[in-house]
Amino acid sequence: MNESKDDINTAIEKARNNFTPLKQTGKAQYGNYHTMQDIMTAVGDALTAQGVFMSFETKVETSGAMPLDIFVAKLIHVESNTKRHSEIILKDMNKGPQGTGGSITYMRRYTLQLMLNLSPDANTEDDGDWTSTGKRRSIN
Repeated sequence: MNESKDDINTAIEKARNNFTPLKQTGKAQYGNYHTMQDIMTAVGDALTAQGVFMSFETKVETSGAMPLDIFVAKLIHVESNTKRHSEIILKDMNKGPQGTGGSITYMRRYTLQLMLNLSPDANTEDDGDWTSTGKRRSIN
């Protein structure tokens, strides 16, 4: 009998069956948002049970004219050593240590939601209207 190993995609899909509802306990001037704690409460135990490890790091790319700060997120299935990863340039987001820290915190939350296909709720899914115009689209 040939026993197949799960890979990262299978492990995440198995974990999704045990994700709990995603809450929004973060408060900001524009409304509520999902904190990293909210995300980890919803997905952390289910991912751990499937052997999925999360890693976040930054690196500097120096091959171009200007050095670029890059945020790297990885989901690693320990047993099969298969991975999902995402790299995002932090260009123009890091205005000193506080700006860099804020950018990293923001990217950790949003990249993890994206990599796990977590569905936002209607109040936070505004197609970028708030970010680009400062006006919220009415939700029917």
